[in-house]
Amino acid sequence: MSSNLIELTGIGYLAGTKRILSGIDLKLEAGRIYGLVGPNGSGKSTLLKIIARRIAPTEGTITLGSKSLAAWANREFARNIAYMPQFTPAADGMTVRELVALGRFPWHGTLGRFSSADRAAVAEAIERTELLDFADRSVANMSGGERQRAWIAMMLAQDARCLLLDEPTSALDLAHQASVLSLVHSLSQERGLTVVIVLHDLNLAARYCDRIIALNRGTITAEGEPDAIMTADKLREIFGVGMGVFPHPVRNEPVSYLL
Repeated sequence: MSSNLIELTGIGYLAGTKRILSGIDLKLEAGRIYGLVGPNGSGKSTLLKIIARRIAPTEGTITLGSKSLAAWANREFARNIAYMPQFTPAADGMTVRELVALGRFPWHGTLGRFSSADRAAVAEAIERTELLDFADRSVANMSGGERQRAWIAMMLAQDARCLLLDEPTSALDLAHQASVLSLVHSLSQERGLTVVIVLHDLNLAARYCDRIIALNRGTITAEGEPDAIMTADKLREIFGVGMGVFPHPVRNEPVSYLL
């Protein structure tokens, strides 16, 4: 298999008569983190849902590995792609351990027995996301940052090759934003995971992502490494406002600001 885990060709999407996406061509390589950025309504969440197979494109093709996305059986697909929506479903009455255990469903199925391998995967995911002290706590009683870590632990237990995260930091304070994205970055490096993250904060994208994909009005307006995207001209093209860029005084990655 090539290094391209997922390939999109000519992807378009219509909601009724309204065009949301048009002519999307993308190659997502194994082991890299991609940040999806752009103005509100540019199609970021729709594109992520299409890759997650939550909605079907009205145009174009997608392959996962060497096979069409639509050709994968549901459980086999879930062993490869894990998706966290912008608004995660309620987990009322569930403990962290029970939530994380749901990630093993693609491996044992509805009638399958929860094996020692499943228990080991759940325990490892809880430990790796530093949730040991929360394992028997109700998910509903956790802070936003802790809940996001619990959902990431569930995706980790799922043992998928690709994580799709829709605005995982939108409701978090600065410390929890950095904590969640640092965890995702470490997991990608450790396990060779492909990660696609929808982010509103350009500076977080520049810090934690290998490549940035910028959408505007349903098309890709720019794609490349953070240094190539984070320029005044490119940012004006993407967002339509004047922005400046300077190097971070400690880490040297580009930092943007409104003029």
